[in-house]
Amino acid sequence: MADALRSQLEAGPRDSLLDVILNRVAKAGKSVLITRIVYVARLQQRQNTLDNVKAHVSRMVEKHGQDAEITGFMLLYPLCYIHVMEGKTPQLMAVLRELLTHGSELRLGETRVISSCEDVPARYFSAWYAAFVPSASSVEAMDPLDAFGAVKSASDINNFLRKVGPELSTPQDSETKRKLNSVESSFEDVPAQELVLSLTPTEDAPTIAEYLDIFDSPVNVDLESEQVWPMPPALKY
Repeated sequence: MADALRSQLEAGPRDSLLDVILNRVAKAGKSVLITRIVYVARLQQRQNTLDNVKAHVSRMVEKHGQDAEITGFMLLYPLCYIHVMEGKTPQLMAVLRELLTHGSELRLGETRVISSCEDVPARYFSAWYAAFVPSASSVEAMDPLDAFGAVKSASDINNFLRKVGPELSTPQDSETKRKLNSVESSFEDVPAQELVLSLTPTEDAPTIAEYLDIFDSPVNVDLESEQVWPMPPALKY
């Protein structure tokens, strides 16, 4: 064993895990790592148009994603919405933090992060879009989904978003505007409002606050050796 350690030392410093990851990113031709986050939110006040919620959410997106660095899609229903964001991790975290701070302006109820993926191969969307899906349903709340139902529904929503992205060109494109104005007739498998309302109260996905507490807070690890006094002697190799 001593000979093996001596050989490793003589061979010089080895690549760290970070070195391996950075080399892999460089070989893939990536200069920026893109994160994708999907969350759902329930609204406490019924919406009949896209304007109010879009104004608030787009302001946050534009504020933290200068030069259209944040892409994505917000699908608004009268009582809830789905929002997918793509961009650098710090940018998306900043949007989520501001959403928590100014959520009262949107009259937000429950929120759930149903998907989060770092270093995605490519973006789904080339810009940030928003659309409204009207609903005549009088249902204002749904029972929460169980773990299996939550995973399946989140997967269905992700598959829907994956298919929608390539179908949308620039926001000013006339065909794109037509599709956004008639989502249900332009795309297949559009999630129903009831599906989103059943995801917002589920306990099998974190709220935005819980998500930020896990992924946007400093890591603090207490080792058992740090809880012992007097301090144990250093290990000798």
